[in-house]
Amino acid sequence: MSKTRLLINLFILLSCLVSQGGFASKKASETNLENIERTSVDSAADRERLQLAAVLLANYEIEAGKLVDRLDSKDISGDNIKLDAEKLLSLSEEVIDSARFRLPQCDKYLAMTVTLKDQLQRISHETLEHDYHQDGALPKAPAECYHTKDLFVHPATVIVLTRDDPALTTETRENIRAEINEVLAHTEVVRQLVFY
Repeated sequence: MSKTRLLINLFILLSCLVSQGGFASKKASETNLENIERTSVDSAADRERLQLAAVLLANYEIEAGKLVDRLDSKDISGDNIKLDAEKLLSLSEEVIDSARFRLPQCDKYLAMTVTLKDQLQRISHETLEHDYHQDGALPKAPAECYHTKDLFVHPATVIVLTRDDPALTTETRENIRAEINEVLAHTEVVRQLVFY
């Protein structure tokens, strides 16, 4: 990747982060991971459920990385990227189910987040940004809920971007790259919140 392209990607990522009220690392530092209330994991079934979700989160990270790499291909289509984003949505839903169990204070917030899936064919990018990235349509929730929500909202945004620009202009590719790179900044916090 050229230095110019790297700088453009960095600028887009920083713009997205600033427009959403801060950096993922800032949110993580605001969230004291040690003092968060979590449901205890007492049964073998609960431990197995969380182990499966932890594997799915690792798969999410791998698939997200592949999606970003595919953006450099001139032959990739909007349909291909949409399929990749749909795979991330499915993986995130499983992780969100475990987060709802482990972090009951996030239950309503995360349940409302996944309702976005039914709106992806008609929601505007601007409405998605306001209602889900900036939480305009979501109930108030503690800071620890934000990170898991983004596992779902960022791939959903990619789906809307590919819907609106199936030809994948350079601007759309860079916006998609920024969305996925930003969500990857949240995965380790989710891992610590839900699985430890």
